[in-house]
Amino acid sequence: MEGGGHKMAAPGQWEHLRPLRPDTLRPPMLNLNLDDDMQFVRRTLKVRRSRFDASLVYLTRKFMDLVKRAPDGVLDLNEVARTLGVRKRRVYDITNVLDGIHLIQKRSKNLIQWVVKLSQGQVLTNQ
Repeated sequence: MEGGGHKMAAPGQWEHLRPLRPDTLRPPMLNLNLDDDMQFVRRTLKVRRSRFDASLVYLTRKFMDLVKRAPDGVLDLNEVARTLGVRKRRVYDITNVLDGIHLIQKRSKNLIQWVVKLSQGQVLTNQ
């Protein structure tokens, strides 16, 4: 046999394969005909957050609101993730920055504490 034991393709064997046309690469359309199947529509539509609502700035402000209300400035990161409705990874993004600039410290795997002492009359702001 030629080619080290591999069979060679016969001429014309691959002619049935055609290159993809751009119109075949479009994502499938959703059936939004409400008369057909309301359940189908509910399952296919997802509510998305705006970019601002998912931004680290917004989440950090919400995180700081939680810190202000926390007894002794101690927060459980699992509870923070649930309250903010985000993955724990996003909470870690916030806490890593705050830890890096020495505003919080980790007390355990899932607990952090605000460590900056504020003088009387000084308050945390969201600005």
